Amino acid sequence: MSNRVLPDADTITAALASHDGPWGPGAHVLSVRDLSTGLGQAAVLRASIATPYANPSLWIVKILGWGRMTLLDSRDRLLDRREAHFYGSSVPDLLPRGLTTPPSATVFSHHGFSWIVMRDVRGVLQQSWTPDSAMTAAQRTALLYAPGAVRPGLLDAPWLEQEGYAAYSHHVSAGHDNLDGLADDPQLRTLFTPEQTKALHACLDAADELSARAKELPATLVHGDLTPRNAGLDPHGDLALIDWEHAGVGPVGFDLGTFVSLYRAFGGHGELDEPALLEVYGSAVSDLAGADLRPAAALGFATAHLTWGLHLRLGPGLTAVRQGLNRDAPAELAAHLDDIRSGCLRALSWAAAA
Repeated sequence: MSNRVLPDADTITAALASHDGPWGPGAHVLSVRDLSTGLGQAAVLRASIATPYANPSLWIVKILGWGRMTLLDSRDRLLDRREAHFYGSSVPDLLPRGLTTPPSATVFSHHGFSWIVMRDVRGVLQQSWTPDSAMTAAQRTALLYAPGAVRPGLLDAPWLEQEGYAAYSHHVSAGHDNLDGLADDPQLRTLFTPEQTKALHACLDAADELSARAKELPATLVHGDLTPRNAGLDPHGDLALIDWEHAGVGPVGFDLGTFVSLYRAFGGHGELDEPALLEVYGSAVSDLAGADLRPAAALGFATAHLTWGLHLRLGPGLTAVRQGLNRDAPAELAAHLDDIRSGCLRALSWAAAA
């Protein structure tokens, strides 16, 4: 995928003028800031938009498929279109009280690309995550079970991701190679003990078995990329979720696993009590289902750590380091390596549960 020059204020103004939307007639863009992470396949921009007789307001503009290929190397053929399907579907309206998405989200086509324009919820997303707020997030995350329970056919939508826990399983081979290369790298040879390295190899080898077990667990609508960067609690305690590129169907407990897996790496403070979080989530989802789903949620939670979490860290995560990521930024490199080590050891701690 070739890199493209990001649209300027005039280009975005012209795009808004081509489609009626909640931004109102006569909208023009005053300024644009690039928020793209470089990991996704969309250009993400924050635009200050003004209309006649109204004060400027901040909006997020996403242009799907505008991004670049990265080491994540997604094999998901719908990744650059799924979020447009999500906002164009009935799913946002079926989310129960306690879950929210960015207001005024509008999807339209312009010059061959799908554009999503929505209100900026930066104020909600910039909160600091703590163990207490993570507990609230665990309870709210269980609410994603509700849409599929209310409308079972919803989970059969062809655009939903079906095996998000295996989304990066094609990195298993690279994970084995990276683990084998640690001993010859002075910078990485102490990352894991020989026993830990052996256990990680075994977990990578278990990918197919774990995926088979995950398919047998009770299913729920999943966000698919529910990390602290993609979530925030609003003043009412509702969980606001952005970036629905991986929206899909997955085992109960999976979304909580992704949140915990990247909690520290994405700015969370304090140590999480993972069993307590799992109990809160499991109890909440069991109440919604009218059946005890706590054992299934524990297995889905462990599966997230042992598939999604391990495959990302040992595959593209370690590959990036071995290719020179943050070579001239010791603090950033140390933080990246700390996440790889702590995330992998956290996954190993849940191996017995799986």
